[in-house]
Amino acid sequence: MEGVIAAQCDRCGRTAADGDRFCGGCGAELGAVCPHCLNPLAADVAFCTSCGTPRAGSDRPAPLPQEDRRRVSVLFVDLIDFTPYVERADPELVRGMQTGFFSAARRVVGQYGGVVEKYIGDAVMALFGAPVATETDALRCVRAGLELQRVLTRFTPTGTDGLRFRVGVATGEALVDVAAARDGGQAIVAGDVVNTASRLQSVAPPGGVLVDGTTHALTRDTIRYDEQPPVTLRGRSAPTEVWLALSAVRQQATDREPDTTPLIDREHELGMLVNALHRSLRDRRPQVVTVFGRAGIGKSRLVRELHRHTGRLVDEPLTWRIGRCPPFGENVTFAALADVVKAEAGILDTDPATSAAQRLAGAVAELVGPGERDRVADALRPLVGLAGTPLPAEEAESAWRRFLLALAARRPTVLVFEDLHWADDAMLRFVELLGAAARDVPLLLLCTARPELVDRDPSWAGTITGSVTITLPPLRDTGIAALYAHMFGQAAFSADLLTPLIEVAGGNPLYAHEYVRMLIEQGALRQSGRGWSLEKHLDLPMPESVHAVIANRVDLLDPKDRAVLLAAAVVGVQFWPCL
Repeated sequence: MEGVIAAQCDRCGRTAADGDRFCGGCGAELGAVCPHCLNPLAADVAFCTSCGTPRAGSDRPAPLPQEDRRRVSVLFVDLIDFTPYVERADPELVRGMQTGFFSAARRVVGQYGGVVEKYIGDAVMALFGAPVATETDALRCVRAGLELQRVLTRFTPTGTDGLRFRVGVATGEALVDVAAARDGGQAIVAGDVVNTASRLQSVAPPGGVLVDGTTHALTRDTIRYDEQPPVTLRGRSAPTEVWLALSAVRQQATDREPDTTPLIDREHELGMLVNALHRSLRDRRPQVVTVFGRAGIGKSRLVRELHRHTGRLVDEPLTWRIGRCPPFGENVTFAALADVVKAEAGILDTDPATSAAQRLAGAVAELVGPGERDRVADALRPLVGLAGTPLPAEEAESAWRRFLLALAARRPTVLVFEDLHWADDAMLRFVELLGAAARDVPLLLLCTARPELVDRDPSWAGTITGSVTITLPPLRDTGIAALYAHMFGQAAFSADLLTPLIEVAGGNPLYAHEYVRMLIEQGALRQSGRGWSLEKHLDLPMPESVHAVIANRVDLLDPKDRAVLLAAAVVGVQFWPCL
């Protein structure tokens, strides 16, 4: 037709008349291409089907997953004989008791890093492991259950008999609405683990915390348990193994833990620590050293090796004090500092208040002059759990620094602060100010932390003179192989059997140890007269402890990076970007 100019579609090659916006054959917008890869774009797409780049001018955000399949720990706490009490009690008393119960439950659950999922009549359901998973989720859940049994007794109405609480805890896979968990909403989780926790609560003894087998396996080293006869939970055909949680186990000091394998491939990093120590001793120049590394990479092991080195310094006795920043609990802001003070004063958790006060006063008198003793002792009393008049924050922290610097002035001192990535901002500031205030004393401040600390505080310790940072890389394959060789003996495995174990370890000593422990427990790794043998063609599952550590790393990723990782996981272990 005269006056009509033909145009060709970039996608299908069909000829269209000039003035047409869309191709009549494939629907592509004529002349519309991806700004990144130049692939033609159809009219109804907001993203390029080749590379995923948003269409120019499109305001639709990239879709991010809102629900995850993840391993979580679920807690149910229920009030026993609540219905008979309601029948005979005044409604206002019932409401007051319920309000106090729910408020205390929410406070305790939050204190241990959990989220209240819902209130069900006189029961509370809580979730641990969302929106951010950690390797301590099961432990947090059980500790919260034990704390609830202690705290909630004061909400038992006066004049009642036998009105107590039951707690059930289960760990397993569930579908979790991560956004709702972050906002504290309800209907967060769905899965059989919820039913299991509810059923465990219903058969738990009054005042008890009953857990399932998975929870027990994850916490048996940190919680003292009493094994119970297997029970058949309602709706289940087979008996379930259960354990009754009794109390938390006090952790062994890091510098006293036995090491079954030698230090491998960390000679350079250990040399840096030794040099920093000797510089502080020789030049009386305080040093601040932070050892960064992923969970299980060997930070605490490096600290233990330095402690062994100090034991060989016979010419100059040295004070070694260690404090840990706990990931949960009550009054934990300066818990690591409290560990140091208690160790120096010889205060035990079982000491009565009078004995603890005497020991604290003696330690202060040994280090501080008469004019400052009362001020320093008064500032330290609340820190170690003794009654006292709280001082303003700046005055109290100044007195604490005076005590620690006097400790270093008396004798060369190493103060170790473990897991600084879990510390509150106030504790981080205190350590930095302590390092900056130290002058002319043989003091080494040794900190361990995961890389998350740098994300929180990029300038950590950067302005302190004498500050050193050590980042531990993954072990090389030869290092992991040497680790296995020490664990099993040189002739235990052939190269083809060692290869899968080296691959799953990923350069992490913790992963290597956990895989070995799991395989021994499952019977896939056996010891015979000729050494160890591994079941061939074994599809290695992921140990629960390793799963939790990796889940934590995934949850801490930037949301966009995490979305890419989750999408790529559908493809497999290896994937490629679209260019």
